[in-house]
Amino acid sequence: MRVYSFIITIFLLLQSSALISQDLKDENTLRDIVFMRTEGLVMTQLMEKHTKDKQMLLLCKRIKNYYQKTQPILLEIVKGKTLQLDQNQFDQIWKAGEKSFENYNDKNEKQWNLLFEEHINACVQAYTKLLQERQDDDISYFSFQALPELVNLAAVCKQMQTQ
Repeated sequence: MRVYSFIITIFLLLQSSALISQDLKDENTLRDIVFMRTEGLVMTQLMEKHTKDKQMLLLCKRIKNYYQKTQPILLEIVKGKTLQLDQNQFDQIWKAGEKSFENYNDKNEKQWNLLFEEHINACVQAYTKLLQERQDDDISYFSFQALPELVNLAAVCKQMQTQ
């Protein structure tokens, strides 16, 4: 009888440990999504502020619309989660973005457009990976909702680069 109690206790401990580990993994994934989206929004706002290219301005508007459309889904998913985010981290992302855009000018605009495209492609890859891993229903749902427009935005960026 004692052996069975011991085995059941160990089994329950391993199960709860696995659940805690999965929760931490999910929270890390959500934190990464929040940071990735923050970087994208900062890049979008700075690009919009600096560029004179009408196509890029339209793309920036479309990207901002994408963020507004998908934000409520993400906010619902992170509700009640401990993501360990603070304003200082967001301020650092903003300052790093502003600093990098100090060198922005008409001559190197294509390089910035390419960097912008690379960020969007990285988001597409990350969300695709999340869908493939199927780690959490809410995260998968968010990725499924966010991915199609990201793919479209990546295609627009690529098309702009070839023109």
